[in-house]
Amino acid sequence: MKSFLPNDIKDENRKIIYDILLQHPELAKVEITEMTAMSFVTVSKIVGFFEEIGLLTATGESREGSGGLGRKRSVYRFNENGYVTIGIQLIGRTVTALLVNLQGRIIESYSVETRVPFYGDEFASVFEAIVTSMKEKAEETGSEVLGIGIGVDGAINASKKTIRMRTNDNEERDYPYEPIIERLKAIADLPILLENDVNASTLAEFRQLEHEDGAEAPTDLVHIAVGDGIGAGIIIGKKLHRGYNASAGELEYMCFDPAFRKTPSSVGWLESRLGMESLLAAYDLQVPAEAEACEDYVARHLALSMTSIISLLDIQRIIISGKTIGLFSERIADRVREYVNQYTEWTPSITVSSCVHATALGVAILILQQEMMKVISES
Repeated sequence: MKSFLPNDIKDENRKIIYDILLQHPELAKVEITEMTAMSFVTVSKIVGFFEEIGLLTATGESREGSGGLGRKRSVYRFNENGYVTIGIQLIGRTVTALLVNLQGRIIESYSVETRVPFYGDEFASVFEAIVTSMKEKAEETGSEVLGIGIGVDGAINASKKTIRMRTNDNEERDYPYEPIIERLKAIADLPILLENDVNASTLAEFRQLEHEDGAEAPTDLVHIAVGDGIGAGIIIGKKLHRGYNASAGELEYMCFDPAFRKTPSSVGWLESRLGMESLLAAYDLQVPAEAEACEDYVARHLALSMTSIISLLDIQRIIISGKTIGLFSERIADRVREYVNQYTEWTPSITVSSCVHATALGVAILILQQEMMKVISES
């Protein structure tokens, strides 16, 4: 049985109160005590610590105790802009950056078009401009920037410390990502987290479902993004599932053709079927009949992929997004549902994403979760 040191218990208590404050931004000490199994003394110490680090501010307001009895309770307000992070997404030629606060709200956005790839030396100047702009905004709002999350449309192999990306010659190549991150850290003087774009956007999608559905929000989610490539993010038990090599969800390699052979210069089987380039070469979307045939083709292949995933993981909630999905109306979700039901007789919830800049928001949330645990664990 694992034993817990006093510092472990203290950190856990701080995290519990921090999570409560995220849901209830204005509370008195007694109210926090009533929500936990902690003593009033323990809560008072943590509230005092949170005041010191700028997470809480005494409002000067007070309210009556339960039933109007007892002493008045001093109210503390959660400073949602006290700490912020920067989320950057690199998808195609567009770089989008967001400044995100503790509640996951966007304070500032920044976008630029560039042909400079993430692995190129010239990306450092693009990155520096973004960080400078975001730090200036954080200073205006009195916020402390804790770190930067970067979401890239590439397959990250955590064991080999590489990221597989498509080159300008349309070939796939592995790049060591540690030297890139160290170079960017030196520019920003901040911690940096690198994540696959679909994994990051899946976290943002999940957070949005939590806000919208409340207690009815799912604990598991599959998010499939289809555009220049195809990938999936998987959340199981409210946690992002990355897999052994952080490669969970690399759907481009899913294959339903036993004769297919992958080569260094080719994309995976499913990507070769659903990628934008392949679809636009095969169908003239200006012709209604061809557009409908293309929609049906995409729906069938997505349904096959979903069937493979949910038959293994038994996940009920699925979100689809990306440029390919954007070619069609909301009707594509209906078509995918019909084919999944045809293949399995199951009726999972399949919807089209409504989340904007999901990758940038997701990586901002990831780095925020990582760095805030350090902040509230300080003695």
